[in-house]
Amino acid sequence: MARTKFKPSKLTLFIGLFLTGCIFLLLPQNVTSKVNFAFIDIFDYFLNMGSSAQKPRQNSPGSYVSRQEYLRLYTAYTNLEAQLAEQKKQFEKLSKIRLTEPDPSTGLIIAKVVNRKEHQFIINRGSADGLQTGQYVLGDNAVIGLIEQVSDDISSVRLISSSACKLPIKISSPEINSYFNGTIQGDDKSGARILNIPQKYKIKAGNNVYAAEKAGLLSSMRIIGRISKCTPGAKSAVVWDIEVKPVYDFENITDVAVVVIKSPEFK
Repeated sequence: MARTKFKPSKLTLFIGLFLTGCIFLLLPQNVTSKVNFAFIDIFDYFLNMGSSAQKPRQNSPGSYVSRQEYLRLYTAYTNLEAQLAEQKKQFEKLSKIRLTEPDPSTGLIIAKVVNRKEHQFIINRGSADGLQTGQYVLGDNAVIGLIEQVSDDISSVRLISSSACKLPIKISSPEINSYFNGTIQGDDKSGARILNIPQKYKIKAGNNVYAAEKAGLLSSMRIIGRISKCTPGAKSAVVWDIEVKPVYDFENITDVAVVVIKSPEFK
């Protein structure tokens, strides 16, 4: 007799699959996990046939770094980039200053103003950078004061607006193409005054005032400011009362350059 084929009805098949699903649902997790991994092991090749064709090509040895190494390299790069930008900025400032300093023996130390007091700057350079008391300090190419005190890594600058700051100057006289010598002293306000200039010298408001050359400290004249007022002396009729307005507003200065003479004869 021919064997009769078993053909389950759709209802029987549904009930069978439903009961099988319920059994798997009630089984412990460790059992179902083993079944899941066994299925993956058996059919892994067939499941990955399509995706393996689209898998990106692996990097060749030596061309791949971990994310941690990438972040380390990126951090180092950004730090170097910032340092380069800062050095470029300082180089541009230093270049502009050097254009007006013809003596190659003159060195310029760029410093930042880290604190301000009355008629005084504190800068972030000191004796370790070659700074000494009495050296001239420039703000955008103009003399703004002198180094007053020095430690290893910071120094104080006495501004020309202080009465404690006194230095030799030259007053321009364009009419006769010459200069008059004198001494400037701070007025303890926002400017300075020139002392004991005889009235026989033809001086007027608007004339430029320069810091005079000084051996070992300043190799060429540097502008300080302009005469803002020139009147007959209140205490003496033979001298001028001269007031000087600095070229730059001290409040706007954030960087300075200290003049350091490097010639051996001044060591």
